[in-house]
Amino acid sequence: MDANIVIAAFLRDSTVRRILAVSFVEFFAPEFLKEELEAHLPVFRERAGLSAGAARELLQIIEGYVTTIPQEALLLHWEEATDAMAGIDPKDAAYVAAALAVPCDGIWSDDPHLRGQRTVACLTTKALV
Repeated sequence: MDANIVIAAFLRDSTVRRILAVSFVEFFAPEFLKEELEAHLPVFRERAGLSAGAARELLQIIEGYVTTIPQEALLLHWEEATDAMAGIDPKDAAYVAAALAVPCDGIWSDDPHLRGQRTVACLTTKALV
């Protein structure tokens, strides 16, 4: 899954959050996503209208549904991932590398850039529902 999915789950009680919470699917994300979320937590907290404590608790709950993939595992697939995202959005290569690093059905993302690559299947929220 990409960062936008986790952010959507954080910002509002939505279909995305329910899929995370009640699905029997195992979700994976690159290790750096946790650090990125921590760095932007004050902004997300404000947008969601949560207190600092409630935001921290919600983030921990969401993170509990996601298995992180270490950076070392991404590096093993980095070249293939960057090739897949060349000319599309090189910043998203980490998500392609993550999907290649673990056995999975694809990347959960509503990002049209990730859907533009052809190396790994990209599943939208609508498709998961």
